[in-house]
Amino acid sequence: MGALLELVRAEEAGHPESAVFVTLDDLDQMLYTSGHATESDELEVDTDDLDFLNDSGAIRELQLRQLTHTRAQLQRPELRVEWASLAGSREAGPHGIDVLERINDAPTSLLDDLVLVLHIPAEEATDAIAALPNGYFSDDWNTFQNHAVARHLSNKYGYRPLGIGASWVGFSRDSPLDGAEAAVLVADLTTLYGSPDAAGWARLAETLTRSSTLFLGYTDNFAE
Repeated sequence: MGALLELVRAEEAGHPESAVFVTLDDLDQMLYTSGHATESDELEVDTDDLDFLNDSGAIRELQLRQLTHTRAQLQRPELRVEWASLAGSREAGPHGIDVLERINDAPTSLLDDLVLVLHIPAEEATDAIAALPNGYFSDDWNTFQNHAVARHLSNKYGYRPLGIGASWVGFSRDSPLDGAEAAVLVADLTTLYGSPDAAGWARLAETLTRSSTLFLGYTDNFAE
């Protein structure tokens, strides 16, 4: 993970006009569900004028069109999701909290063999979430909910979106949290995942004082 973070930081420094966003777990499945997620009423774009068989630039045009549309949709007040509305949305049980802690303690195990590094035109770092819309299944956090998490973590703790996979979404900041900050963040996360007495929460708080990354399961089955 250290090497990937160094690459991301170097790309950010070399391309300050862009947000850098990477893929995480299970690339093929993530791309599959992302494709379906963009078929929702809120995110679908018109492709009738694109000739995918004869125009080599059609796929690139679709990607840019999808990014622009998704980014714009995330700013619409009537579609905006707030952090408070996510309370209890990822009830995980003690086992799920243990998985959260283990992934954050050893995040390299989360990465697929192939990691894509994307440069996303974005005025706000949190808009990088628009690059790979996901959350296809009804019990998963969708793109708007993941954006709400990204905004909260950015505004309160200084985290930036790092990447997304088939079940996990990642964030990073310039340095690890101190002990007090980590305790507050864990208290925040218990409102989402429940099981406030699970032993894994204390271990996660300790992990966050020595790691500048944070990985959260956003799907219903993230702990499997």
